[in-house]
Amino acid sequence: MKKIFFLLFLLSVCALNALAQNDVGKFRYQPEKIKVGAVYHYVKTNIDGTPPAENISVYIASKEKIEVFKSRTKGERAALVIAEMDWKMFSVKRLESWQAFPGGERKLFATLDCSEKEKAVDVSIPTLKKEIEKVSIPLFPFHVYNFDLSSLNFAFPHLKNPKASFTIGITDPTFKADGPMFEYRGAVTVSYVGEEVRDGVLCRKYKIDGEGLANRGGFIWVDKKGEFFRDVEIGLADNPDWKTFKFKLKKAEKLSREKWEVFMKELL
Repeated sequence: MKKIFFLLFLLSVCALNALAQNDVGKFRYQPEKIKVGAVYHYVKTNIDGTPPAENISVYIASKEKIEVFKSRTKGERAALVIAEMDWKMFSVKRLESWQAFPGGERKLFATLDCSEKEKAVDVSIPTLKKEIEKVSIPLFPFHVYNFDLSSLNFAFPHLKNPKASFTIGITDPTFKADGPMFEYRGAVTVSYVGEEVRDGVLCRKYKIDGEGLANRGGFIWVDKKGEFFRDVEIGLADNPDWKTFKFKLKKAEKLSREKWEVFMKELL
C-alpha cells in the first residue's frame, strides 16, 4: 500500500512539473503588438514610497530587444541592461549589463546566455569570478527578478489568454561575495484577479507569488489597452538596497534611436 501511495505521489509531482513546463504554450508571439521605439519610464522605490529611488526607462529597441537604463543621481554611474528575447521560450536569450559613466564611457559588467536545449544559463561576471558559471533552469519561461521583471513586462502582450494563470521561473544574482554568483530561486504563479482602475487607467490586476519570491509576493497592474506594467508592488526586494519592491510608471513616449541615446547621455 505504501509503495502504491508513493508511486501515485511521484506521478502527481511529475504531472505538475509537466504542466508548469508547458506554460510556454500559454504565450503566442504576436509581433504586431511590439511597439518599436516606445519608452516606458518607471520609478523604483519601496512599496511605501521611501527611498532609495531609481529611475528606470525601458526602451523597445526592436522586435526582439529591449534596453533598460537605470540611474539615480545625475553625474553618477548608471546602468544599461540590454536583453534579447527568444520568442520560442518567451525568456531572455542573452542579457548584457553595462556600466555607463559620465562622458559616454561604457564597460561591460556581466552577461547571461541561455540555452533552451541545455535548460541552463551561462553567467559571466569577471569582477567576481573569472570562470563562467552554469546554472540549471528547470522551468520556462523564466525571468530575472533583479532585472525588475522587465522581460516579463515585454512578454505580457503575448499571452494567449490574459485572464488565465501561468507559472514562471525566477532567477537572480545572489549578491554574495562567496559561493555561486547566480541562482534559480523557484517557481511563481501569476494569477488574474480582475479589472481595476489604477492611477486613472483601466488595468488588469494580477497576483504574483510563490517560492521564487520567497512567498513574499504581491500584485502587478497591467494596462489593459497597452498591455505593459502600470504598477508593481511585491513584498520581496529585488536588490539588497531596498526593503520591498515598487515599480511605478511615470510616463510613456516614443523616441527614435538617436533621441534615446541623447536621453541616456543627458542623465549622466
